[in-house]
Amino acid sequence: MKTLTTTIALGLSVSVFGNPQISLNTFDNDSLPPVEVVEPLDTMVEAAAEEAVWVGDKQQMVLSSLQVSSIISQLENGELSQEEAQETVDSLISSIYLASASFFENYQIHTTESVEDSFSRDDELYDLSDLDSLFEEEKKTFVFEWHVGSNRLLKNNFRDASAMEYINGWLSVENRLLFSQKRRLGRYASPLQLQHGVGFSSTVFSFNNERTISKDILGGTGTGLFPIFNMNTVRASNWLYTHLNVPVMLHLDLSPKGTFNEGLNIGVGLEGRMRIASSSVYRGRDLDDDLYTRTVQSGFNTRILNYAVLAQAGYKKVKLTGRLERIPLFRAGAFEEDVFLGSLTLGFSFN
Repeated sequence: MKTLTTTIALGLSVSVFGNPQISLNTFDNDSLPPVEVVEPLDTMVEAAAEEAVWVGDKQQMVLSSLQVSSIISQLENGELSQEEAQETVDSLISSIYLASASFFENYQIHTTESVEDSFSRDDELYDLSDLDSLFEEEKKTFVFEWHVGSNRLLKNNFRDASAMEYINGWLSVENRLLFSQKRRLGRYASPLQLQHGVGFSSTVFSFNNERTISKDILGGTGTGLFPIFNMNTVRASNWLYTHLNVPVMLHLDLSPKGTFNEGLNIGVGLEGRMRIASSSVYRGRDLDDDLYTRTVQSGFNTRILNYAVLAQAGYKKVKLTGRLERIPLFRAGAFEEDVFLGSLTLGFSFN
């Protein structure tokens, strides 16, 4: 380093002053005052000190280079003698050397810290946690659905049960309310969605031919659709059946990426059901021609728990849903044949 410094000083002095006879004073690195390195206790203070040293060295090199130009101008204007100018330039070269050594020694450390600081500032300007939260929120949505349609009693081969002879299909209606959540499976733009929730269903069977559902007179172990006696006229006869539903469905939703229920969608799933209430009611005029209403609260030997398979197809908010229970509606041997509760409903989805 001593030889390199002497060469730089000699070359710069000769090129500036153009006199090879001028003697140049070389300097020795060993004669320079030692640089003391203080180990700060606090990491933040140490980082700030290194930053200050790095900036100071950079400024020192720039200022020294500008001073060389100023000295040459002063020499040409006669403000400095040749000896004074050369001595000053030699001193500046020494300062530039020391500053450059310190600058490049700390340059890599400063660059690393600058990158880290840049990322830190970016995190402050753009809250990435909020962005992740936004994507997380858009991967799921709350869905409220209302479905209404017709229901039927079916055999295991999906044909109408013989009991449908006494049931008015047009007036036998099912209403369903569903509170659920749809969650996207996989990546943000995945078309696969899982829906689960809880709902309530009201199933109404409207009987014709002046029939009503009732347990048999002998022991009540069986259930049938019996004629209504002691009435002049029967205006309406219904069986109201209410249950709690817990559905789980897997959907293929072809909505635009990141949205729900905005395109063609199909789904399949299962639904658990628990009976909440069951009653029969008929009204009309009795034998005295007075208005008469009779209500019977009973489960009519139906099962408390059951499950159904679900299939759904829809476009945007409109859904067509088929539902079929896979366990007979009545207990074994309680009804004339094994019948399964099925329905086909048109629904609307709001999210």
